[in-house]
This record gives sequence, structure tokens and C-alpha cells, in this order.
Amino acid sequence: MTPLRAQREQRGWSKTQLDVRLRSAAKRRGEALPQAQSLARQIARWENGHGAVSELYQQLFCEVYGCSPVELGFVSLSPPAAPDHESPDEFTLELARASSVDAEVAKLLQAQTDGIRALDARQGAQLIHGQMRAHIAHVEELNRHAVVPGVRGMLAKVLADTSALAGWQALDVGTLGESWRHFERAKSAAREAEDPSLLAFATAEQAYVLLDLGNAEQAAELVGHARRQAAGKVPSLMSTWLAAAHAETAAALHDADAGAVRRTLDEAAGLLPTEPDEHLPYLVLNESHLARWRGNCFARLGDADVIEDLSAGLVGVDGTFARAEAGVRIDLATALLVRGERGPADEHLRAARVLASRTGSLRQKRRIDLLVDRMRHAQE
Repeated sequence: MTPLRAQREQRGWSKTQLDVRLRSAAKRRGEALPQAQSLARQIARWENGHGAVSELYQQLFCEVYGCSPVELGFVSLSPPAAPDHESPDEFTLELARASSVDAEVAKLLQAQTDGIRALDARQGAQLIHGQMRAHIAHVEELNRHAVVPGVRGMLAKVLADTSALAGWQALDVGTLGESWRHFERAKSAAREAEDPSLLAFATAEQAYVLLDLGNAEQAAELVGHARRQAAGKVPSLMSTWLAAAHAETAAALHDADAGAVRRTLDEAAGLLPTEPDEHLPYLVLNESHLARWRGNCFARLGDADVIEDLSAGLVGVDGTFARAEAGVRIDLATALLVRGERGPADEHLRAARVLASRTGSLRQKRRIDLLVDRMRHAQE
């Protein structure tokens, strides 16, 4: 069985369901696909391993399955050639590099992660993808060859934070399989670092992969698990973030309980500390952020009363953070559509699309397309 066919059957999709998803992905790219019967014949050929898949369809399949070209069999990676003999000098050099790591080097590596995080917030993940991959490989290599337990712990902590950031970046650009693997690495490194905050953070962020796949129930369960595991072990700022994430995944449920979501958000607000936590440099969360998060939750629930709060939140967004501004505008458009104000909603969506294109956020583009479809169907 080809990887392409295996991915469809693992998800339990019929060819018709795959056709719908491919057409939606193509529409987002401004591409038109052939008639259903013709496309079905072509998919059957590819799933049976007959003929090469064109570049456009490779991109579409990667998007709908959330997999890399390698996972779908479009690209084959040749295994590295085995050396004729083991090179003790090379291995000794790797150990020596790792042995040179101390607290100061770990701080420098963490500073590099923080720098990538700042660039990501301002410019998006696409522009720094290569830099992030190289940084992860460097930290992972040092961690693999470190001998001293204390040094391994410091490197594992940097690796957990960096991998969680990479997971969120991959989620933003729509490579869900890659995102999942980054979060798995982050959780493993967090366990080695014995850092319950990083473990809870990576676990809860991983739930957003499930959310983007349309599985809100499992997403809410995973965040709930992270909260239970972290209870009494993490600072109040992390508890605040976990509660807000739990509220968001609960709000995405088909039969969402608005009262329960509100109570969870109130719990998050009650846990929010008055000062930033220097032990959680990767977590920026204050009253303004929490208010925008609250607006996102109630926009999901179809509550138009959050428009004023979201409008105030939009004013508070630093204009250099395009992705954050796009997110608030999408939430505003959602709430405005509930109120029936299509004109203002459309204005926010147009502005959000420009911002999402600037950062390369496929995740936000999908949200925009879904709302545009809603507006179109409402007019028909």
C-alpha cells in the first residue's frame, strides 16, 4: 500500500471526502481542480503508485493530511552511508563539544531561542524556518553527548522550550505532522529537564494540532490532562495559561457549555499574577492578553457582546505584531457576523488576510476562508 493511500485509510476518509478537502485547499491557493470523476481517476492512479504526483498536488496532499513530502512518499531520503570504520576522533570531538557547555553557554543558547521567538512574533515562522531547524539540531546534538547530569538538564530545558516554539511555528504554517513531532520532542526534553511547566506547556500546545484537525473533544481532553498533571507543581502564571487554553478548546466543542467556559476563564483571571514570572520567559500573559483570549472564546461561542472588548484589544495590539493583530481581527469578524454586520466583518477579514499573508500564517488564512464561506452562504 502506498503512503498516500495509507494516510487516507488511516483517517477513514472516502475518496469523496478527500476530494472535498483537496478542493478547499486548492481554493485557498486560488487554484481550480478538474471535475470530480477526472480527479477521482487521478487520485486512484497515484494511490496505486502509478505516475508522479505534480508539485501542486503534492502541496495540496501535504496540507490536507498535515504530513511532510517524505511521509507521503513524494520524496525519498537515502539513508546515510555507513562509514567503513568507526571514527573515534569524531566521536571524541562531539563529546568534547558537549563537555564545554556550562551555565553560561546554556544561557546563550536560550537567548538564541528567545531571539527566534521575537522574530517569529514580528515576522512569522516562514522566514526563520531554516534558522530554527539549525538551532534545534545544535542543541539536540549537545544534549545527546553531554555527560554531566546538570549540564544535560540545562540543555534539555533549552531543547524543550525551542521544540515547543518550533511546534507552534509549524502549526502556524500548516505542517501539522511536523508540529506534532516537535511537541513530542519538547515533552521528552521537558521530562528529562524535570520541568513540569515546560511539560504542561508543550502538552497543552500540542492539543492545538488536534483542534486544527477538527478534533476539539480530544484537544480539550489533552489540555485537561495537562492541567491535572501540573496542579500544584507550576507557577500561577502557567496555571493561568493552562486554564485559558482549556477554555478555548472547550469553546470549540460542538456542544460547548458557555457557562463552563466562562467559569474557566474567570478561574484563569483569578490566577493571573500581577507581575511577570522570570522563570517562564517563554510565556507572556497579562490582563490585555487574557481579555483578547476571552474575546476569542466567546466569539467561538457566537457571543456578539464581546465586540467592544475585542475592539479595545485591537487598539492595544502593537502594530509590529502582525499575527496577533490578524487574530484579533478574525475574532472581531466572527462576532460581527453573529450580529449581522457583514460590512465591518468583511473589512476586518480583508485586513487580516493581508497580515496573514505577510507572516505566512496558513492557520489564520484557513480561519479567514471559513468565515468568508459563511458570509457567502448567508447571502445565498
